[in-house]
Amino acid sequence: MRKNIVQSLLNSPHKDGDRLPSVRALMASFAASSATVQAALKELEKEKHIYCVQGKGNFWGIEPEKVVLPTARESVEERLERLFKEDFEKGFISPQKPLPLVKELQLRYQISPQMLRHFLMNKVRLGVLQKEGRKFSFVKSVVPKAKVSLTELLFVTRCDVLGSFATASEREMDFLRLVYRRAGSSRYRLILLGYDEASGKLLDRNGRICKLSDFPNAVGALVSTLLVQKPLELMQKFSRLSIPVSIWWEHPASVLPSAYLNNEKWFFFNSSFGTQPGTEVGKFLLRYGVQSVVYFSPYHNSSWSKDRLLGLEQVGIKVHASVDAEKASPWDFKVSAKQFVEKYAVDAYAHELTKIKMIELVKQVPANLQGVPWVCVNDEAATILAECAEEGACTLPNLIIGFDNSAESYLFRLPSYEFNTENLVEQMFYAVECPSNFLGTRKILQIRGSVVEK
Repeated sequence: MRKNIVQSLLNSPHKDGDRLPSVRALMASFAASSATVQAALKELEKEKHIYCVQGKGNFWGIEPEKVVLPTARESVEERLERLFKEDFEKGFISPQKPLPLVKELQLRYQISPQMLRHFLMNKVRLGVLQKEGRKFSFVKSVVPKAKVSLTELLFVTRCDVLGSFATASEREMDFLRLVYRRAGSSRYRLILLGYDEASGKLLDRNGRICKLSDFPNAVGALVSTLLVQKPLELMQKFSRLSIPVSIWWEHPASVLPSAYLNNEKWFFFNSSFGTQPGTEVGKFLLRYGVQSVVYFSPYHNSSWSKDRLLGLEQVGIKVHASVDAEKASPWDFKVSAKQFVEKYAVDAYAHELTKIKMIELVKQVPANLQGVPWVCVNDEAATILAECAEEGACTLPNLIIGFDNSAESYLFRLPSYEFNTENLVEQMFYAVECPSNFLGTRKILQIRGSVVEK
């Protein structure tokens, strides 16, 4: 089968630079396993027929040489703009609160008071900040408030065919809780709509089919693409809206068309995709003198798993990857479990399947790396390893770290990267309220998290 795939791809029409179909598309076309398809692609890459670009896919031809340009020296103004934006992304600077005092910002940014005041006053002239006495704060909301009833905001998430919605993770529950809390404190009336992918319809919470045009008084929209498999089809429904739209983008940045990114009314927010989470974990480890780690992932057929590994490497940490690329997420294990057990037992059986895979990955770690800190692709993988250690199936190193900062990480006392959902929600509301004054460019805006130690 591997040879058949290789030969079929070589015989297909192509030219240098063309992208190959995804692994999943090839699996479907040839009715082959992920491992077989991956082996075929590795053979083509070894023979210099194709090359791989991390997070983007495989391409025909020889990878172009990267041109290394000399690094331009950062000016004082550019450095201050970058640090200010990073603090906004981290939530240290909030649109709902006054900025820290000038003296505190001066010490934080190591800059003269004259330069800092010039920077802040320029933000005032641009309409981003306002000055009241000695304090600076972000401009107030420009969203028109309803005179009688509450101001309406559309709130769209995935749903089933009946319009009902069930959260699938702690982070999603946190997102919902924070959206409702922020809406209540700002006196917004949320119009709840669900998107049923199977039918492509928008439904209200009673299961009735709706259109966005049914809500002409809405002043903005908040959209979650978490677990929406074809998010671009959902986004098409907002193409005719003239109101600001804030989107929690839980997908790779590469799949977004430039027309969507350039829409002045649309704001995309990313917290978990890309190399940033891995980079932050890497910086955390470097502060403790860690120079090498073992990276565990049973979901390495996903861009987010590969990006977290790449982020660790980008900060200079030597990484041994103990990964499996057959599956792309925990949900793939649940799909496998459904083939063997009844619905009520799916979660438990999927957990056991994941545990079996994690034990296999532990056995792949070379003897000379025993005791090296472990970084797991998420808290679920990390806590499963902790369970295996309790059962005597493996021995944990002195340090094991995950991503998600879930409840399990507290129970097992595991440090974990938190995706800063609170700041995600805050910025989504702020983009709807003050779209013309929003910090950043019309691209995907990164929400920066941090490692929570336990």
